[in-house]
Order: sequence, then C-alpha cells, then structure tokens
Amino acid sequence: MKIDHRLLFFLVFPLILPQYGCKDKTPTGIVQISQHETDETHDPLIQTNAKIVQLEDEEIALFIRRYGWDMEKTKSGLRYQITKTTDGKRPVQGNEVSLKYTMLLLSGETVYSSKEDGLMMFAVEKSDAIAGLHEAVQLMRKGETARLVIPSHLAYGASGDAVRIGRYSPVALIVELIEVK
Repeated sequence: MKIDHRLLFFLVFPLILPQYGCKDKTPTGIVQISQHETDETHDPLIQTNAKIVQLEDEEIALFIRRYGWDMEKTKSGLRYQITKTTDGKRPVQGNEVSLKYTMLLLSGETVYSSKEDGLMMFAVEKSDAIAGLHEAVQLMRKGETARLVIPSHLAYGASGDAVRIGRYSPVALIVELIEVK
C-alpha cells in the first residue's frame, strides 16, 4: 500500500503542532492553531479541511515570498500577477483560448510545459481545464503574460491529476495568452 506522505502530513501535523507553540509573533513559516479555533466546530472532517486550507494558504504565501512575486488575490483564492500588458482582446465565456505555459509544483519542480506538451487550448468556462485557469484567463488580454498560483481547490483538488500532481497540491503557472477566438 502506497502512503501519500503529503496527506499524512496534513492529518498528523495539526495534532502535534499545539505542543510546540510560538511564544513570539515573528513569522516562522509554521501555522499555529489555537485551542479556541479547534473548539469552534465539532465535525472532524470540517476541522481537518479547515486546517488543510490554512496550511495550504501559508505554503502559497511562502512560495510567493521565496520568488518575490507581487501578486493580487481574488475572492476564490487565485493569486495572479500580469507581467506583460497589452490592449488585446479579453476572453469571455465560450471563447477558445491558447496558452503557452509552464506549470510548477510549489517545490519549484516543473511538471508540465507547452515546450514538451504543446499549447494548452480550451473553451473558457466550457471545458474541463482547471477552474483556476478559467478564472485567470478572464483577467488577461491576448498577448499578455502572467504568473499564477492556483490553490488546490481550483486546481486538481483532493485527488491530484493521477500522474504528476499529488493530492491537495497548489500549482504555479507562468502563462502567455496566445490566442482568443
């Protein structure tokens, strides 16, 4: 039986974390959960999911700081930074778009790239591309480039992609919107 170490970490880490609480408020990269927060709900699944989301958010923040990206955050949790602007057409629902892209795990490892896999093409809000991409391309114009950090709930979720991206894995993308039809 293969054990997903990332999932094990998310389940065990919150149980041992309160034993090692911080005395000062200096950011350390470790998320601390107070007893008050854990008493707010009694459903263990809700508690576990909330902790996963909180830890993932901290992981994303550390990634963004490590690379020095200056990103905006949408209500859904998508982080984006337009790095080259144009006056091109902005995609809307139903438009076919083509993207050059490099997809990374937050470890920095490249997992997919248009150089190896070809351009990514999909219909905006009418295809099975990850939800974060549907949202992101609608913030861009034809010819623009952007950096994206997509939380797992907008990427491949609890199951991953069954190939290179694990469960609950946020992804980072560097994209160029090549075509809008």
